[in-house]
Amino acid sequence: MGKRYYGCSIVFLIFLQSLCSQTGGRQIYQFVNLSSGARIAALGGLPIAWRANDPGIAYFNPSTLTKEMSGKIYFAHQFYFADISNGHAAYSYHAEKPDLNFQAGVQYINHGELSRTDVYGNNLGTFKARESDFYIAASKTIRERLCVGLNMQMIFSNLDVYTSSGLAFNTGINYFNPEKNFAVSLLFKNAGFQFSKYNNESENLPFEIQLGFAKKLKHLPLIYHISLQHLEKWNVRYDDPALNDNSNLFGDVTKDKPFEEALGNILRHVVVGAELNVGKKDNFSLRLGYNHLRKKDLSVADYRSFSGISAGFGIKIYKFKFDYSYAVYHLAGGTSQITISTNLNSFVKKEL
Repeated sequence: MGKRYYGCSIVFLIFLQSLCSQTGGRQIYQFVNLSSGARIAALGGLPIAWRANDPGIAYFNPSTLTKEMSGKIYFAHQFYFADISNGHAAYSYHAEKPDLNFQAGVQYINHGELSRTDVYGNNLGTFKARESDFYIAASKTIRERLCVGLNMQMIFSNLDVYTSSGLAFNTGINYFNPEKNFAVSLLFKNAGFQFSKYNNESENLPFEIQLGFAKKLKHLPLIYHISLQHLEKWNVRYDDPALNDNSNLFGDVTKDKPFEEALGNILRHVVVGAELNVGKKDNFSLRLGYNHLRKKDLSVADYRSFSGISAGFGIKIYKFKFDYSYAVYHLAGGTSQITISTNLNSFVKKEL
């Protein structure tokens, strides 16, 4: 009875959080959704289903945390816009006795020095802004092909003299079929609350429900990823009249037909990616991704761009894996990200 009550409480909390969640920059701690690794960024930002022994994915979806990742150490750095830097560091470990997989790490962002001005625009100097997310994740295989995971995140934010802290949870379930080489994941991200608030004003965390599917082709070493984002909210369109070029001779904006509007909204929920692995141990990888929501949100009227497209590669040299990605956000440019990882256990000689 206690377990049933506990499970119902979690479901109710998630449902309540989904009612309060919104998109479009109306939540706090948005940095927790930034890419935590180059492989993720190259595949469109949402390859949450495939068990790729990737600590960056395990940060978002702890149900992809596996025993094979034990001893893995992971560092990622993203060269974001305006000299903003985003990074991630993690270590994975498997505990034999409880048969649990663990990962501990930190996701952080440094906004650098920002100009301090008054209401008239006069420069009064500079201030700094930093945010960090310390987390611990755990997963367990409850059946041969089914794995569940949970991570707990302690978030700290410092924006000049304003500070805030909060607690968030990611919980996911992953199914992997090794015979048919496909995987499915359901993920609930960033369900939580604030401990302390900016200027005593309560705000929502960026809660999101995601669903991912991945499959490896039988006669080609290629894995394709299809993921759905923002399942907690149907309408994620933002049609700004100032940017809408669908106008007639008199300047009146013409709206899309209901079918076109619905189709456009559906595509905004979809993120796709493909990964080609070469070599017996996948020593070299080529990756490509596309995020339609990013494309539409960051497009500029009357200009064509590659916004929403991302690409990258990975290469293994000796015992180290290097990954690089470049994601196009806007006409103003894109972001590069690098990742270095290795398994510390590989440096330890096994006893015969």
